[in-house]
Amino acid sequence: MSSSTPGARVRRRTRTTFGQRVRTATPPMAAVLLLGLAFVLPDGSDGERPPGPVTVTRSAYACPAGDGVSVSAGQVVAGSSATASSLPGRTALDSLGDATTWRRDSVDADGIVMDQRGRGSGAAGFFSQNAGKSAGGGLVVGSCPPTVDDSWFVGAGSGAKHLSTLVLTNLSSAPAVADISFWGPEGKIDAIDADGIVVDPFTVKRVELEDLAAGEADLAVRVDRRRGSLAVAGLDSSTAVFRGTDALEPTTAPSLDQVVAGMPSGAGTRTLMLVNPSTSTARVGVQVVGPKGKFAPKGLDSVKVEAGRFTEVTVPKSAGSDGAALRLRSDQPVAASVRVAPGTKDRAVAEAVPALDGRALVPVDLGVGTDPPELVLTALGRQGRVHLEAFDEQMRSQATSDVTIDADTTKTLDLGSTDVLDAKDVAYVVVRAEGSVAGAATYRRGSGVASLGLVEAPVTVLGPQVRPSS
Repeated sequence: MSSSTPGARVRRRTRTTFGQRVRTATPPMAAVLLLGLAFVLPDGSDGERPPGPVTVTRSAYACPAGDGVSVSAGQVVAGSSATASSLPGRTALDSLGDATTWRRDSVDADGIVMDQRGRGSGAAGFFSQNAGKSAGGGLVVGSCPPTVDDSWFVGAGSGAKHLSTLVLTNLSSAPAVADISFWGPEGKIDAIDADGIVVDPFTVKRVELEDLAAGEADLAVRVDRRRGSLAVAGLDSSTAVFRGTDALEPTTAPSLDQVVAGMPSGAGTRTLMLVNPSTSTARVGVQVVGPKGKFAPKGLDSVKVEAGRFTEVTVPKSAGSDGAALRLRSDQPVAASVRVAPGTKDRAVAEAVPALDGRALVPVDLGVGTDPPELVLTALGRQGRVHLEAFDEQMRSQATSDVTIDADTTKTLDLGSTDVLDAKDVAYVVVRAEGSVAGAATYRRGSGVASLGLVEAPVTVLGPQVRPSS
């Protein structure tokens, strides 16, 4: 995706083709959540009570925008109101402001912020683009992030032919501040002016990684929000032999047990990318979870990642070319992603995501000519059941389907197939899982490919249960 987006004038091009949509607060990614917390008044003899689910009544997120970028917005159930604004200037965007429909628009601005109200509406947004040749070409599909404390991106670059950009959006009237850290193959990188980066109220700051830590072909990045309502998105482009673009989604923070889900099917190369930010060497065992079960290919059964370093490992051909997931277990916390290149003209990045708990939104018509996506779903440890429901842009149900996934297997579902969902004019699909199911949606357009992890829409969050003081 191009990093140049005019911001002084706002040029809107509303599209009315079927399936206008947006991935509002997801992940994955719960949006900047301003919650009306539920208060529980226990008996005075009760001890401390654990956090309980609280229904989200307001959420916010930010979308990268610009020339040729299509932004979609929607929700699990209709909200009571939504306000969309372009940045800078906070110009109202009526085309994206109806919380009772699934909508889409192309806005030439620095960015877009969405503020939606409605009890349990589950607002979420998405952005997409067909990148130009100067950025490597290919397909970009990403989610619009909410405010989070910590974002990890594995597989970024700051070299001559692999360049990444962080899009920092301040959603509030107070300044926001973040620190950025880098790890490369030789260890942690002493970046220039990477601490205390200030983003002014209601503005977008694009940080080119080559300006902070130049010359790294591949690296891992952490963005630590110190203050303010800050949303962080990642954009990646390569003009090397394996060209292409992608929206870098945040991956799971370093952990001992995680799943990189939704690796697209197809021949080509798959590269496991790992960062170990700890002070001790990590030993990582990797299993492939495919259509027929799980196994450990030779070369992945024990991967060593030195302390404080970024490492790449080629996934062997013996792992197969079907849609699959990687299950990682480590003796030190690591973060991981997988870069998938079906050919030399584009690539996609699959990130580690948690098992789906609740409902996820999957846009079907992104407005950039993609085929209906494939869902790559993995049941972890036990049998999983998935309920799919297709909706049109007016949020009217078009079809439903129930799918069973055997324990420790991966199943690929083509949402454009009538065998999966027999429906027309589908704008988006709501995915609800039972059991431990993780996955992603794969989008294709010609030789372009992109992956979008399934993350729960912000319907509920955990909140404290409080008691009156005596």
